[in-house]
Amino acid sequence: MEPAPSNGEPPEETSPDATEPQPELESPPEPSPPKGFPVTFGGVASFAETGWGRLLGWQFLMALALGGAVLLVLARHWAPVVDSAMTQLPAETGWRDGAMVWPDDKPVELGRNNYFCLIVDPAGTARQGQLADVQVELRREDWLLGSVFGYFELNYAPGDLPLLREELAPWWGARRPFLLLALGAGAGAVAWLGWLALGFVGGMVVRSVAFYVNRQCPTGGGWRLAAAAQLPAALLMAVGVLCYALGLLPWMGLLVLMPLAALVAWAYLFFAPFFLPRIEATDPNPFEGEDEETDTDNDQSKIAEPDEPNPFQDAKDEDKT
Repeated sequence: MEPAPSNGEPPEETSPDATEPQPELESPPEPSPPKGFPVTFGGVASFAETGWGRLLGWQFLMALALGGAVLLVLARHWAPVVDSAMTQLPAETGWRDGAMVWPDDKPVELGRNNYFCLIVDPAGTARQGQLADVQVELRREDWLLGSVFGYFELNYAPGDLPLLREELAPWWGARRPFLLLALGAGAGAVAWLGWLALGFVGGMVVRSVAFYVNRQCPTGGGWRLAAAAQLPAALLMAVGVLCYALGLLPWMGLLVLMPLAALVAWAYLFFAPFFLPRIEATDPNPFEGEDEETDTDNDQSKIAEPDEPNPFQDAKDEDKT
């Protein structure tokens, strides 16, 4: 037994925690920034917390892929039809006063394959039917654009534009690659602008869903998330156009793929906000301190003793004696 101290007080017990060194708590590692193509709802939701650079970079790659697929369709299937048409043009053609100049009224098929067809029918009397996925019929007063959606009558540009075969064929041959590149780049640019516009509109949907599911959505994050929701759909469309260019997907299959891609984008737009960080309540309870103060006052009032003696108690004691 340990001897008691000389002043008679019991010895103080020392806790083992006071003598033994406590291990230092390691801070949790910071999460690594998201990488890779967003194929999951969580990957799409991560764009709400990152900057615009990552989003624009992936959009550029998707626009490049989609524009390249469109360029392959034009270069492989449409350009040969135009090349064939250049060799069958009359010596002088064009349009005058908004009407096509053609030497006779005999229908001529300038070029055709399963993807594109170009026909001249000045009188508009022949019934060609649907010969290709996209069909153009040039008539004297107007021209027809045909597809599975039907035929659309369009007028020529007003004014005069004489075209000579000896000038038009070399002009097309020299500028053919640049025109095809411009059309492919234009398709990618239009798609890119469309994704940003859809992201701006869909940002309101994202913020509404995040509000009702109690998720954090920073300023501008809803726009980025909604724009990122178009990336999986854009990849699906790029693969679809590429398969169409290679003959692996028919024209009707490509048309069915378009609404399917829209449904994919809306699915990511609705479910991705569920993977945003949850809102945590950090504000203290304003009524908690008041309850403690009230309880303390009540306790003190119960155990408090009066400082001055009660004068009625003394008078009562004298009467008894």
